[in-house]
Amino acid sequence: MSYLQIAKASLNQNKNIVSALGSSYGLMVLTMGIQFVLVPLYLHHLGKEMFGVLTMMLAAISYGAIGIGWLSGGMARILGERGTAHDTAGFADAYALSKLVYVGYAAVTIVVFWLIAPWIMSSALEKSEVRQALIYISIYFLLMYEYNTDRLAFNALCRQTTGNVIEAAGQVVFACGVAIGLYFGGSLVSVVIAQIAGVLTSRGLAWIYWYRQNMALNWRWPHLLDAAPMWQRVSGKMGQHYVVYGILQLTLQADVLIVGWLAGPETAAIYYLLWRIPEVCILLLGRIPGVFAPHLIQMDSRGESERIHYNYRKGLRIMLGFSALAGLAYGLLGNWFVHFWVGSNAPDGYIPYMLAGVALFFVAAVQWPANTAYALVNTGPLVKVTALQLIAKVTMFALLFGTIDYLAPLVAIIATHVLGVFFLYLKIGKDACKTEQTAIAL
Repeated sequence: MSYLQIAKASLNQNKNIVSALGSSYGLMVLTMGIQFVLVPLYLHHLGKEMFGVLTMMLAAISYGAIGIGWLSGGMARILGERGTAHDTAGFADAYALSKLVYVGYAAVTIVVFWLIAPWIMSSALEKSEVRQALIYISIYFLLMYEYNTDRLAFNALCRQTTGNVIEAAGQVVFACGVAIGLYFGGSLVSVVIAQIAGVLTSRGLAWIYWYRQNMALNWRWPHLLDAAPMWQRVSGKMGQHYVVYGILQLTLQADVLIVGWLAGPETAAIYYLLWRIPEVCILLLGRIPGVFAPHLIQMDSRGESERIHYNYRKGLRIMLGFSALAGLAYGLLGNWFVHFWVGSNAPDGYIPYMLAGVALFFVAAVQWPANTAYALVNTGPLVKVTALQLIAKVTMFALLFGTIDYLAPLVAIIATHVLGVFFLYLKIGKDACKTEQTAIAL
C-alpha cells in the first residue's frame, strides 16, 4: 500500500475510533464527575476511616483480577478475530465460554476470600457494618465479572460507543443510589448496594441490545468442538503471558492496598486523595490505546503491517504530548484542586502534587507502547520489562516508606522509569510493530 492509501484507509477507520473515543471520554467525564461529587459525601457521612475501608475494598476488587487477566487478553484477541471474519456462530461460542470462565472464577475467588477472611482481617470483621458490606461486595464482584464478557464483546465488534452508553446508564443509577442512600442515613452498605444496582442496569441493557441485534449472545454451554481449541489457546503460551502480565500490572497498581496495610486506612485515604486525580487522568489517556486496540487486532488479522506502523507512530506522539500536559497541569494546580475538592482532608504542601504529576506522565505515556505489544501478542518482552519495573518499584518502596511515608510509591514510580523502564517500554512498542502476528495460533 502507498502512504496515501494507508492514510486514506486510516481516515475512514478513524471515524469509528473518534466516535468510540468521544463516548469513552464522555463516560470518563461522567464517572469522574460522579466521584468528584461523591468523595466529599463519603468523607462527611462515612468518616475518613470508613472511607479508607471503602477505598481498600475497591482496590481489593481490582486486585481480584490477578488470576483471570489472561482471559481478558486472550478472549479479546479471539473475539476480535472472529468479529473481523464475521463468524457469528464462532463469536457466540467465544462469548459463552468467556461467561462461564469469568463467573466460575468469581465464585471461586469469593469462596477463597471468605475462607481466609477471619485470618487476614479479623479486627475489621468485628464491625457489623464491614461484615455486611463485604457480603454485598461479594455479590457485586460476581455480577461485575458476569458483565465483563459483554464489555469484551462490544470492544471486539468495534461497538464501543454502544457499550459506553450502556455503562454510563449504570453509572447514573449508581450515583443516584448512593445519593439517596446517604441522604436517608445510609452507611458503607448502602454504597455497595448502589454499585450492585449500577452493574445490574448495565447488564440488563446489554442483554436487550444483543437480543434486538439477533446476536444469539446468551448463557449456554459452548460447542465442545469449538470450546476445546479456544481453551487450549487462551490457556497456552498466549494465555500464560497474559496471566503473568496481568499479575504484574495489578501488583503495580496495588499502592492503596499496600499503604493501607503498612500505615492503616487513614493514610490509605490520604494517598488515594493525592493520586486519584492523576489516576483518572491516566484512565482518560489510557482510553486512546484501549479504543484503538480492537482496530489494531483487526489490522493485524488482515496482515496490514504498514498501517500498524503508521498508526503506532502517530499515536505515540499524541500520547507523549497529552501525558506531558496532564502531568504539568497536576504538578502546578493539583494542590489547589484537591483542597477545593475535599478541603482540609487534602494532603498539604506542593511537593506531593509535583511528584504525582511527574509519575502521572510516565505511567500514562507508556500505555501506548505497552497496549500495542499486548494487542499484537508480543507479550514476552512486555512481561520481562513489567517484571523488572515491579521488582525495582517494590525495592524502592520498601527502602523509602519509613522515610517519606505515603510518597514512597510516587518516588518509586519516577525513579524506575527514569533509570530505564520508560525507554524499554518505547523499545518493545516499536519492536511489536515489526513482528508479524497475523493469524497467530498459540
